[in-house]
Amino acid sequence: MLKSICAKITAEYNGERFDVAAAALFEDLSRKKIKSIIDAGGAYINKKRVQMAKSVVKNGDKIEVFWEENQISSEKKKEHNQYNLKNTIGTFIDNNTLVFENEEFFIINKPAGIASQATLSSSKDTILHALANFDSSKFDIQNMFLVHRLDKDTSGLMIIAKNQTAQKKFEDLFRDKKIQKTYDALCFYTPKKLEGEINFPIAKDNSRKNCYFAITNPNSKNKDAKSSETNYIVKKSYKNCDVSLISCLPKTGRTHQIRVHLSATGCPLLGDKTYSQNIYGHKYAQIALRHMLHASNLSFELNNEKFEFHSSLPDDFQRIIKIFEDVK
Repeated sequence: MLKSICAKITAEYNGERFDVAAAALFEDLSRKKIKSIIDAGGAYINKKRVQMAKSVVKNGDKIEVFWEENQISSEKKKEHNQYNLKNTIGTFIDNNTLVFENEEFFIINKPAGIASQATLSSSKDTILHALANFDSSKFDIQNMFLVHRLDKDTSGLMIIAKNQTAQKKFEDLFRDKKIQKTYDALCFYTPKKLEGEINFPIAKDNSRKNCYFAITNPNSKNKDAKSSETNYIVKKSYKNCDVSLISCLPKTGRTHQIRVHLSATGCPLLGDKTYSQNIYGHKYAQIALRHMLHASNLSFELNNEKFEFHSSLPDDFQRIIKIFEDVK
């Protein structure tokens, strides 16, 4: 459930840090909780996203915070067998996270808000560690191997191999483009063509950390660009809201590919802090706490057996879509 609260900064808190002022004005939220909300992109000063807890507020500023709150009681959590991740907004692992398993692999439904692999700042805040913390008897950290990755704020279907032999099999399938993936994306605006192919090459943006950009100029001489291809179909255009639900079928697997390609067409993901920075004054600029991308379908053939998996849209997707559907 999405919750929010707002307040106006008074002279008493003029020049104070955002987290200090917010914790004082919002008595039910601790500074630690405020910090986690900021990290998740749910804090704003005068409609502008707050990047750091130490951001200074001024007299008359309007501050707002948005967060997802899990409504399961502590008794229910035990019954529900749920593991809540620290420093996130509502991210958890439960019995529904595991979609399928056999002797060689797991298929999981990764929640948004947790990384696929370790980062320089944290080696244990990953989906593999979260699964092991949830149920170490089933998810042995020593016997889980990544074969592909989803961005931290991307939710949906993910393959985890149980041994290195299976890992190699999946790596070969990915290399030979024999694994089909479909993503659902909630985007600002609607592409001019309701169905098509985006084939802009993608290169690393050296001016921004961990960012990429699409080469839209066919005469570009950028030597580092990699060929990239994403097919898409507009599933629903919410014309009164200037947003759309788009199904994306990546044919290549570049980092941030779908996010970069959609942004290059003028239709970046809702909630994308990196690639929707050029969206100004949109009515729903603040509606999403994370970039709205979900890996919904996955299919492949392994050992002469065909596998197909589907993951329904998560709660935050459905909540936002309901808002758009109710706009007349």
